[in-house]
Amino acid sequence: MPKQKKFIPILICLIVFSCFKKSEGLKKSDMQGLINYVLSRHVQYDTIDDDISKRIFKNYISSLDYGKYYFYQSDIKEFSKNEELFDDYIAIDDYTAVYDIFKVYRKRVKEASEIFDELIKSDFDFKKDETIVVERDNVPFAQDRSQLRERWRKNIKLQLLNYLSSGKKIADAKKKLKKKYDLVNKRIEEIDESRLLSMFMNSVTAALDPHTNYLTQDDYEDFQISMQLKLEGIGVRLRSEDGFVIVESIIAGGATDKLPESIKLKPEDRIISVAQETGEPVDVIDMDLRDVVKHIRGKKGTTVKLTVIRKSSNGEKDTRMVVPIVREEIALKDSDAESEVHTINRHGKTCKIGYIKLPSFYVDDDSGKSSSGDVEKLLKELKADKVNIVVLDLRGNPGGALNEAIKLMGLFIETGPVLQVKGKHQQASVYSDDDPSIAYRGPLVVLVDKFSASASEILAGAMRDYGRGLIIGPSSTFGKGSVQNLIPLGNDMGAIKISISIFYQPGGTSNQLGGIMPHIVVPGLSSIWNIGESKTKYPLTWKKIRTSDFKRTHDVNDKIISKLKKESEERTNKGEYLALRDKIKKYRAKIMEKTISLKDETDINMQKEKELNQKMREERKSKGIDLKKDLFMREVFNITGDYYLYKNK
Repeated sequence: MPKQKKFIPILICLIVFSCFKKSEGLKKSDMQGLINYVLSRHVQYDTIDDDISKRIFKNYISSLDYGKYYFYQSDIKEFSKNEELFDDYIAIDDYTAVYDIFKVYRKRVKEASEIFDELIKSDFDFKKDETIVVERDNVPFAQDRSQLRERWRKNIKLQLLNYLSSGKKIADAKKKLKKKYDLVNKRIEEIDESRLLSMFMNSVTAALDPHTNYLTQDDYEDFQISMQLKLEGIGVRLRSEDGFVIVESIIAGGATDKLPESIKLKPEDRIISVAQETGEPVDVIDMDLRDVVKHIRGKKGTTVKLTVIRKSSNGEKDTRMVVPIVREEIALKDSDAESEVHTINRHGKTCKIGYIKLPSFYVDDDSGKSSSGDVEKLLKELKADKVNIVVLDLRGNPGGALNEAIKLMGLFIETGPVLQVKGKHQQASVYSDDDPSIAYRGPLVVLVDKFSASASEILAGAMRDYGRGLIIGPSSTFGKGSVQNLIPLGNDMGAIKISISIFYQPGGTSNQLGGIMPHIVVPGLSSIWNIGESKTKYPLTWKKIRTSDFKRTHDVNDKIISKLKKESEERTNKGEYLALRDKIKKYRAKIMEKTISLKDETDINMQKEKELNQKMREERKSKGIDLKKDLFMREVFNITGDYYLYKNK
């Protein structure tokens, strides 16, 4: 067992805030107090041991050279002598190793700049079909200059292709790329002690879990900007990571959310350039998030074109893809819950299904409008229409207002706990629905997928524990079950975001890591995406806690689930569904390749863009569920109809 070095949080608040009182930017004297403060509030850790020290080391190296274009294997071997000692260094406020590693980094940047200057003058064969690995985690560091040079050659070729695909001449593309790397090198030269310590601090916080982060003042402002991007923008939340601007989540009802499924941005898509209307694209790799946001935001009604590297939806290798988005101001009504009524025949009997799509858990204090209020109104309308069963669709719902999840659960149960929240050294706090009124007592089906997160998981988890609704989906939900607290530090010190507790379902289990698993899995293309909390670096773990006091409804029981599951599997293991299963398997295999082609396909991409624009116009005209084309929903309605019939035998 690794030894542990404890930090003593004596008068922790006084230590932290007295350290920050006169600071502008992070100083050595701030480090230990801030780390102590994080550990005193963190949900899982109160010490840093040798294992955490190893994580800190890996994070720090990655923050300097994620792409592995600078350090050699010999450098890493030399640096690794410190990997179990960062806990000791922090305990005595000694950051010599941090400075020494950075000194070598600057030297390697200068050497790589010489390689770049040499290669940019070379000729590139853009008709040669070769690939570059996009995901760099499993790529080893270069053994020698020859290997490093080959990496830079492919990297330069990829970025030149981005310029060429927009119609630029090779000479202009090279000039722009040269200018870009001159700026990158200048930025590295300008890294001062405060910025370096900030990078190291974030290496420490990120070693605890994926959602505990230190934000410099600039980073904090970027975070606030990204959260507000929905106004006269494209309706996405962004983050900056390893030199890329990455899609964090899609805002329901926004401009991006309205795009056709084939070109709709997905979480983890990497934006590599931004263009205005008919203007030329601006390369945004290694650009500050705040500057990228300035390029993306603009007047309502104007078009911005994002070039992204994304996982292909047709089973091929990762490709560059141009996504045109018309900027707009998001109105709350665009993310409203909506309903439809479908009548199907099952086994010679008619079943009337009320379908409710809930894009997010929203609330507007000014107007009093909310997701729970809207769903309650829709349920009344569906009951008046005499539907036999209701389907609540939470697929793609990233969450939102936590209290709305509690209120929504209250529409389907009399009273009882909906979730539990537990910190490190605290008893679990229980959040309950205390309103005995019920909006809908009938049979219920809840749909989820990998993009259902946060409040969606809370609602689906409570439904599962109570046995109130039959959960159906192509996969488990996202699996984020942690709670963060964002604490502004003041005096240009930025902010700290700390994971302080874990969500638990009423039954004492958490959706953290595994998500909420459907009762019945139906094949669907969204299951190809290899995302989720379990895929993040150093995710939090949890232990089962005491079950809260609640009464199961038994609307869903093991006997019904077993029967419905068996019949569904029989239907989906043949015909069109068997072909869909094979397609999903093929797509997953392609996604795991994590490479992108370096062959010039400008003409093909331009044709694809025209086809996608046409498809976008067509899909915007069509609304509702098409059971002829949507195999997933066709099977969902089959199960839903059977569920109703079995309940009413």
